[in-house]
Parts: sequence; structure tokens; C-alpha cells
Amino acid sequence: MKPTPRTESEWRAKFSINPDGVIVSKVLNLPDVTLVTEFDGSNNRIISVEIITPNFPLFDAIDYLQRIANRCTDILSFISGYGVSCVLRQMNEINGEDGTAKTGIVPISFDAALAKPEEVDLTKPAFLRVIEEKDEKLARQLSHFRLGISSSNIIEQIREYYQIIEDEYGQDDPRLVKYKWVRDLLMHAKLDHKKAIAEALKIVGKPYFDPSAPKDISALSTHLIDIKTEARHIIRSKV
Repeated sequence: MKPTPRTESEWRAKFSINPDGVIVSKVLNLPDVTLVTEFDGSNNRIISVEIITPNFPLFDAIDYLQRIANRCTDILSFISGYGVSCVLRQMNEINGEDGTAKTGIVPISFDAALAKPEEVDLTKPAFLRVIEEKDEKLARQLSHFRLGISSSNIIEQIREYYQIIEDEYGQDDPRLVKYKWVRDLLMHAKLDHKKAIAEALKIVGKPYFDPSAPKDISALSTHLIDIKTEARHIIRSKV
């Protein structure tokens, strides 16, 4: 009689880091989520990310790994202020029948590279709640921050950071309202509210935004900095 095929297993996955080696001062890991470091003689560098899943069928394990890997890069991106890439290189069944390696499953990409050595502490309560998927609000705010910081497009950047502010304060809060005309200017072909038009005329000289006009982009750069700073403040207050 043949043994019954195993339907669930623990899985170990390894993700390579791009660019090679993210410089950090210190890393504190979780039992099942490890930022693997290597000392190059001058700096500690994160060279890979290793994740172990609970018992899952294969495709549930893949989904879990995608989510946790994304959360790790959300955290790294926020700490760094830059973009990191991570790609799944190997996936092994830990307690399966034969332990055969599954390689090249689900390539995953994201952005971040630390500008200066920073401590990355995955055991912080706030980060732990994100990785364990117990704080949906902070998790999505970190995701929006990563998307904003990874983009070179001012429209996308402002949209992502604005989402964090709106998520935190609500639509009628003065801390959001003061930026609403900027978001509307970027999201609509032409403004039609008097107050928003007045602000736009004062900053860009017209009631619409031309994404190909260097003057328009330059005019909104200060507001981008303010909106990004507010978004970072919101997340920083939680972590």
C-alpha cells in the first residue's frame, strides 16, 4: 500500500538582495524571518532574506511568502529612505517526503538600499504586528510609503504619500485638507473648485498640471517634500 501524499509542509525560501549587500549597523531577526548578513571587512551587509512558513500546501505557501517578503521590504524601504530589490531564488520543502528543492518559483521584486548603516529590528512590536499580519493599517501605510519612495514620478509619489495621510486622519482633518488641492491638481484634468484653483494659480500659474512641464514639476516639489514628511511622521510615530 502506497503512503498517502503529504498535502501540507513547512517551506524554507531564500531571497537574494539587489543591489548586492544592503549596509546595516545591526539586524534583529525573528525565528522564522531572517535578514542574513555578511561582514565585508568594513560593513555588515544584508545579502539575503530567508523565510520559513507554517504548514501549508504549496500554493498557499507561495502566497504567504509573497506577503511576508513584501512586508520585509516595506520595512526596509521605510528605514532606508531608498528603494531594495529582492528575488526568490530557492524554495525547499522542509518536512516533505523527499525535501526536494523547488527553485525559481514566484520571482518577487521590490526596491530599497540603505543610504547609511541603520539598525533593522524586526522584533519591534510594530514591525512584528505587520509581519504577523495583525496591523492592517500600518501594513498598508508602509506599502504606500515603499511605492512612493520607489517611484521617480511626482504624481505617483504624491498619490502614495497622500494615501497615508488620508488613511490616518480622515478627509475632513485640517492636516489632510491643506494638501487636498495638490492631490486634486494631479488627479484631475482641470480644477473646478475656487479654493483649489486659487492655490494652483498661486503655485503653478494655471488650474491644471502638465507632467511634461519642468516648471510645473519644480513648483510642486516643495509640496511633495511636505507631504512625504507628514507621511513619514505618521509611520515614525508608530514604530
